[in-house]
Amino acid sequence: MPKEYIYAVTRIHTEERRLLNGQDMERLFLAQNAAECHRLLADKGWGAAGVPADDSDALLAFEEEKTWALVRELIGDLSPLEVLYRTNDFHNLKAAIKLVYSGQERENAQRCFLEPGAVSAEVVLQAARRNDFSELPPDLAEAGREAYDVLIHTADGQACEMVLDTAALVALDAAGRESAAPLLRFCAALRADEANIKAAARACRMGKDRDFLARAVAPSGSLDTQALIDAAAKSFDEICAYLSGTEYAGAVETLRDSLSAFECWCDNRLMESIRPQRYEYFTIEPLAAYILARENEIAMVRMLLTAKLNRLDGALVRKRWRQTYV
Repeated sequence: MPKEYIYAVTRIHTEERRLLNGQDMERLFLAQNAAECHRLLADKGWGAAGVPADDSDALLAFEEEKTWALVRELIGDLSPLEVLYRTNDFHNLKAAIKLVYSGQERENAQRCFLEPGAVSAEVVLQAARRNDFSELPPDLAEAGREAYDVLIHTADGQACEMVLDTAALVALDAAGRESAAPLLRFCAALRADEANIKAAARACRMGKDRDFLARAVAPSGSLDTQALIDAAAKSFDEICAYLSGTEYAGAVETLRDSLSAFECWCDNRLMESIRPQRYEYFTIEPLAAYILARENEIAMVRMLLTAKLNRLDGALVRKRWRQTYV
């Protein structure tokens, strides 16, 4: 690892002290309303002078941008961390195609795109406007052409999304396999497996046929995706039986409970896998772990603020509770 990364990792370990811990999350959970949550978050350093004190969406967006801005400041080139943002380009392409098709790009474009990405959101939007994806990276361009054609000829938004979602998982899987960092390889495989399992379970419960499953489950991740498709084509119990013989055996009961419970299991497994990076200094993996930890806590805060604003049952929130990094 180049010497310049040592400073970056040391700085990140300092920033970890500002992460929300279990006690912080408990205080947020017990807050009477969203306004009290905002005050507690401000005490922990969330927000800035230009961010409205009562605007949850603006606060969360600011914190997401702040995380990546810090890492970019420290290392400049984000490409070693591509696994963590590779799917953003496909999300942006999906948003761009649907915005152009629906004629809503002017009023909705800004809030639909994710950063960072390998390609700027504006370049992706221009490609969709022209129906010319040749300037995009090859895998993104191919997926864009296919998704656009599907939407134009069938007006089937779900089919369009499926093309881009499976292409995103293939790209994520490739980025993971090419990464020199074991943590990033693990993260890519876990996210691909999680998405494929959810797609298979959802399609099975909807009674979809094998052809649909073959398009919904991407050839990516650590699982035998053909075996997963075969199981899903039979029954939900067959999916569980297949997973019981894999590293996801511990997640079977959560999957039987709900997809959200399964997502929680996957997020907790990721948190457990990255915690040792708090004591590492000589690889880029602590920076990846910090980004993942920030994404995790921002997702939890989003869930809590949504619950407060909509007066949702606290027991439901508890079921979706994630582990914290610190």
